[in-house]
Amino acid sequence: MPDSKTILFVYNLDSGVLQSLHDYSGSKSAASHAGACPLTKITHSPLGIKKEWKRFLKDLKIPSRSLDRDEFIGEFGQRQITFPVVLLNEGAALSLILSTEEIGLFNDLSDLISIIEKRIALA
Repeated sequence: MPDSKTILFVYNLDSGVLQSLHDYSGSKSAASHAGACPLTKITHSPLGIKKEWKRFLKDLKIPSRSLDRDEFIGEFGQRQITFPVVLLNEGAALSLILSTEEIGLFNDLSDLISIIEKRIALA
């Protein structure tokens, strides 16, 4: 279905478990590291995806996909966007739901989920 909507959660890390653990690891020092992914830090724990995030993704009315930066670039090509980012993919069009800067402002997962739900409702 090329015209169906899909929400893309694109993380600022490349594919691979070791890379994910490296990007998540640590606390404040890792958070200030240029390669750290604020979306990973809020949606995952050292043990994996947080239950609240997993439940949110499962209950979404629109299908969603989680992609690492290299997966996104491989599928959609190089774009003038920064990562992490939340996008709405509709056919060949990509529209912004949540920017890198906005994602970086969240410390609480429930607040992140709330704003995503509000923006999806407007899409």
